Order: sequence, then structure tokens, then C-alpha cells
Amino acid sequence: MADTDIFKYSTNERLGKMDVDLIDVDLVTDTDATADNGVISNPVEIANAVSVNAGTSILQSVQLIDDDDDGAVIDLVFTQVSTNLGTVNGAIDAADSVAASILGVVSITSYFDGIAWQIAQKTNIGLVLKAAASTKSIYVGAINRNGGAVTKTAADDLHLRLGIVKD
Repeated sequence: MADTDIFKYSTNERLGKMDVDLIDVDLVTDTDATADNGVISNPVEIANAVSVNAGTSILQSVQLIDDDDDGAVIDLVFTQVSTNLGTVNGAIDAADSVAASILGVVSITSYFDGIAWQIAQKTNIGLVLKAAASTKSIYVGAINRNGGAVTKTAADDLHLRLGIVKD
């Protein structure tokens, strides 16, 4: 069990050491159709998602920019380590051991239509992220929850902008 000392820092020290950051990440997709419940992107690295090795941060907001104008319902799966959710474009078939590395899931369900593109935004998420022992990275993958197939036209059609409060 974690040992938390709530009096370790004064209020000013706590607020002064928190770093708010926007981190951009491109999900890696391909141009074949991904069926419902299929893997759109296996987890990619979010470098420096925490400020120290094995550190924590809070995912406060997510923006997803879809260059293809699909507006597909997508689950973003945040993991502690680089792992495999399944074969891209195939059904999720991750091993049971993968579940232990999942930090949380953020569902993207509605978009603003920019005519040639779409953008989704989630705020006030409050998901605690914790990096593995020897890294400052977290990982994020994507699962199709659209109810039908989704096809991307390029390998970098999904862009994330993550709002993170670091410890």
C-alpha cells in the first residue's frame, strides 16, 4: 500500500511544484478497415508524461483531432508500459496480463465537425497516471467502438493533445 504524507509539502510548495503541460501525440494507424471492437492503434509512447521516473500525473483533458472526418466513437486506453492490445485492425485479443498495466480508459463519443476534419474534447477527466519504475513515459492506444468499421486514409490521421498536471 502506498504511503502518503499529506504534510510533506506546504500549500505553496505543492502548488509551486505542479507542472501543467500539453503533450501532442500521433496515434499510429493504417489504411485498412478496423471493425467494431478492433484495435485502431496499439499503445504509443507519451514521453515525459510524468516529471520523474515512476512518477505520477493527472490526465485532465484530451483533444482528439481526426483528419479523416470520421467522428468515430473511440476508446483511448492508457497503459503503464508498452503493450499489445491485439493486431491493428483485428479484434482486441490482449493477454490477461495486459489488464494489469491499464491505467484507465477515456471514451471519445462526440465531435465538433470542421467539415474536412473533426475534433473531440474531454475535460475534467482526473485520471491518475503512474509511470513504470525506470521511465517518465505513459502509453495510449485506441479501440474502435463506433458500431461499424472505420478506415483511416493515412498512418497519422488521429492526433491527441493531452492536458496533464504533473507531480
